[in-house]
Amino acid sequence: MRIERVNVMDGGAGATLVEVIAQDGTTGIGLTQTAYDYIAPVIERGPYPLAPQLIGQDPREPRRLWSRMFIAFGAAKGRGSEGGLAVNAMAALDMATWDLAGKALDLPLHRMLGGAVRESIPAYASSSLFVSSSYEKGGSEEDWRAKSPDRLLEECRTYVRQGFRAVKFGWGNRFAPEDEDRLAAIREGLGPDTKLMLDFGCPAYWSAGWNVTAAIRAARILERYDGFFLEEPMPPQDVAGHKAVADAVNVNIATGESLTLIDEFVRYIDARAVDIVQPDAAQIGITQLSEVARRAEAVGILTVPHSPWSALCVAAHAQTCLTVRSSALIEYPAMASFEPGSTAAAATGFYQWELVEHPPELVDGLLRPSDRPGLGLGGFRPDALERIARGEVIGAGTWAGAEPTAG
Repeated sequence: MRIERVNVMDGGAGATLVEVIAQDGTTGIGLTQTAYDYIAPVIERGPYPLAPQLIGQDPREPRRLWSRMFIAFGAAKGRGSEGGLAVNAMAALDMATWDLAGKALDLPLHRMLGGAVRESIPAYASSSLFVSSSYEKGGSEEDWRAKSPDRLLEECRTYVRQGFRAVKFGWGNRFAPEDEDRLAAIREGLGPDTKLMLDFGCPAYWSAGWNVTAAIRAARILERYDGFFLEEPMPPQDVAGHKAVADAVNVNIATGESLTLIDEFVRYIDARAVDIVQPDAAQIGITQLSEVARRAEAVGILTVPHSPWSALCVAAHAQTCLTVRSSALIEYPAMASFEPGSTAAAATGFYQWELVEHPPELVDGLLRPSDRPGLGLGGFRPDALERIARGEVIGAGTWAGAEPTAG
């Protein structure tokens, strides 16, 4: 079996979809959440495209193909291969080659990676403090209006009813007294047995005057509400800053969504600078994701992958993390966070439940390994690709998927 061609498609909403297709028509699918206009030249149109590194190769050797892409691009382009967009492009292709390899061998991804060491992994609902109605970059003032304590209370009760055992809110730099009222409402809605996490993140860590002392102060506020982790309290390359915060507080400190290379994670892991690493398959690929998770496990650091924004990410993260015992949670879209009928709800639901033939199944807050080959998703649905091509995904009406079930 040999790879015959690579398809690159504009996925809309800042995403790029890829298909890696073998001579017999078997197709692996992948995605990066970086815009098509950046990624397509790297894969197929630039002076040193990645696609020729795959065409004619045996797809059943995805680790070798990752190395082939990474070394060849670096040798041709020099510094262009050191992370960033080049690795995002490789990540999409890597995801697709693992999927294709599994289909060629009739094995699910978790078995290709050595086998699942647990029967399931809990998902957490990934929500936001802010009203989520628009999907466009930046949005409007309405999109940055903080939800009221009453709304947050009811939203959290919805997640508990749906079976989630953990919930995260995009929070930013919101630690004023009125925001503590919101935290109190969230904790009340979740009850004592559901984990609570906050995502500080970009651009909050660029706030004027933000430093380690401010981050420690914020983490200690989260401590009062029995927080499980605080995400990205410092800029992503600040290993020493993250370590200073982690050493000072009792809340777990997490980072990793902005990192694209193993050695970037290794600096955090070797320094014990965080309690949780957050690799993202759409950023770094499955080959690197599995390596990061194992290196973290070896020193007692947890892995909680980043990104709930597509079925491909959820499946890649769940299948990979089921093979290591140190994986604590998988990020999953929180539909109750969105305004009903909004573009944000429509787009999120589309990428999670309508894009692929067999979306991951969440039951009572748990993801279980699929026995279908590769990622377990089948292929992209032709009708979904047609909707993307017609520009119908953003603003396509109400979300038509099914809510996670309990029981």
